[in-house]
Amino acid sequence: MEKTKYPIVLVHGMMVKDFPFYPAFRHIADFLREQGLTVYVTDQDGVGTIAGNAGQLKDEILQILTKENCDKVNIIAHSKGGLDTRCMISHLNMEKHVASLTTLSTPHHGSGLSAKLLKMPGFLAKTVAFFFDIFYRMLRDQHPDTLTLAQELTAEAMEAFNASTPNAPSVYYQSYSSTSPRKKAFLRYIPYEISRYCEQDDTDGMVSVSSSQWGDYRGSMEGQVDHFKMVGVYGTKKSLVGVGLFYLHIAHQLKQMGF
Repeated sequence: MEKTKYPIVLVHGMMVKDFPFYPAFRHIADFLREQGLTVYVTDQDGVGTIAGNAGQLKDEILQILTKENCDKVNIIAHSKGGLDTRCMISHLNMEKHVASLTTLSTPHHGSGLSAKLLKMPGFLAKTVAFFFDIFYRMLRDQHPDTLTLAQELTAEAMEAFNASTPNAPSVYYQSYSSTSPRKKAFLRYIPYEISRYCEQDDTDGMVSVSSSQWGDYRGSMEGQVDHFKMVGVYGTKKSLVGVGLFYLHIAHQLKQMGF
């Protein structure tokens, strides 16, 4: 397809990195480039705070604008990446550089999983967070802070975040959710069951449908794709074609809207 007016920037979420053996948007970004689109993938912290990641995103996007000699980008953000981006737009004077923000399974209204984590005994929550921070520092996180991040993602914290982070009038906001069937594979069955218990709502294994809705809500992604396959964390190139086509559909819509 013809290029969108502005470059597309793919923003990953929590616990994902653009790292050689753990790449964000694996096969998806290449698929979009093969269709003629200009696509970048960000590399902000995997377990950084919302405000800290917003600052990293700003630096990356300003570099992209300089490289492409343009004044705006279209952002497609997965999971917490949507919160990082909303924070960047509203609090770091970046609304003039973002034409559109599309969020995919972003916990705009909080995460039940985070709330459950914080109900663990204090020493246990701190221990889990400590080892996550060490692991993600090895993956080049600049400021990993898993415990603070969990606190930021509770429903109460997100209510306050939403009140202080209004949409910028000049930016087009749209959102998608996803749902996932009960997984038979052990390593995916357990996360799904935990998420379903915590959210008490249809979920993609991490984020509920109701929490994903922000701006112009476009509905759930077809095909029942779980949270991590939506960003290409796992799956063969062939199995991720459907996910790539979904991103291509978003790009086509953005182009039609003049973005």
